[in-house]
Amino acid sequence: MYFMPITNDIIKNREIHFKLSTPDQACNASKILGDVPGIECMQTATPGCLQIRYSVEKFTLQMIESALREAGFELVDNLFIRLKRAIFSYCEDALRASIGIVETNNWHTPRLATSHLPLQDPRPHDWRKFI
Repeated sequence: MYFMPITNDIIKNREIHFKLSTPDQACNASKILGDVPGIECMQTATPGCLQIRYSVEKFTLQMIESALREAGFELVDNLFIRLKRAIFSYCEDALRASIGIVETNNWHTPRLATSHLPLQDPRPHDWRKFI
């Protein structure tokens, strides 16, 4: 059976939470995500929170967060946030499957233009606190 969701189901409004140990992560993330086609709207709610609107037909929250991690951003990873991510991931994957988007193991993360970001610290995250 093919299920066609209404438009409001396909457009998702989510929040991405960044660790406050590195300042201006939400602002920098909004700058680089602004260049990605398929992301409709972004707003920095607080210094550590980015509100984002995107179409599930193009991306999932997991794809966007993976691209941000690859670009060097540090996301909050507490138990509550991990639980929300798991629920969102399940729901978005189920919605994508119901509208006929075939998932593969090598799904594409959005390409981020990181040229105008400050240089990232090359040390591992755990070492930054001690060295």
